[in-house]
Amino acid sequence: MVIRSLMHKLLAAFLIGAFVLNAQNTPSTHIITVTFDYDFTVTPACAPKVTKKCVKQFNIYDISPGIAKRVKIGSIPVPENARGLVKGISGKTEPFLFDPGRHRLAVSAQMPDGTESDLRRCITIVEIP
Repeated sequence: MVIRSLMHKLLAAFLIGAFVLNAQNTPSTHIITVTFDYDFTVTPACAPKVTKKCVKQFNIYDISPGIAKRVKIGSIPVPENARGLVKGISGKTEPFLFDPGRHRLAVSAQMPDGTESDLRRCITIVEIP
């Protein structure tokens, strides 16, 4: 009888602990703001007279599972009249469901043909509570 009572208490404690752990690991919606610098000297911004080999937009990815399994979480337009080194390019993602913990984010420059710059060139880590 004492063993059965102890087993019930341990099971109850385990279930409560599992519930609390599960509650802490529940995904939640977040909006992420990114700010970065980009040098348009190498690859210019797209413009009416520049339509090839130019930057059309910037894409934001969660690359936590690896670059091959990246998840696109947003895009940022190229600033107007962007030339040379532009500091403080900033944008926000749409609300996105994130698991809690550390996430590795990357920004790429996308060309009109869909190709993108190397995601390893612009990476940051964010902590999702």
